[in-house]
Amino acid sequence: MATLRELVVEAPLATLLGVEGGWYAVLRVPATRSEEELVVAMLERHGVLVHPGFFFDFAHEAYLVLSLLPQSDVFCEGVARLLGGLE
Repeated sequence: MATLRELVVEAPLATLLGVEGGWYAVLRVPATRSEEELVVAMLERHGVLVHPGFFFDFAHEAYLVLSLLPQSDVFCEGVARLLGGLE
């Protein structure tokens, strides 16, 4: 989680929502397209799999849900690709 906080601070297009615990983190991102389009693009173009916020009943778009369970190096690479893909 600390690594994610550090990476997101440097990313102007993503905001990390507060967490109280658990295995997931939530990013608010610009709603420039649907969450579904965004997560499909992230997978196809950047090889990063994230969940759209609507899987977790967010009232509106655009949120991305990330698992905090991958190994540290894999997680860092995935977050870097994700944040780069938002630009």
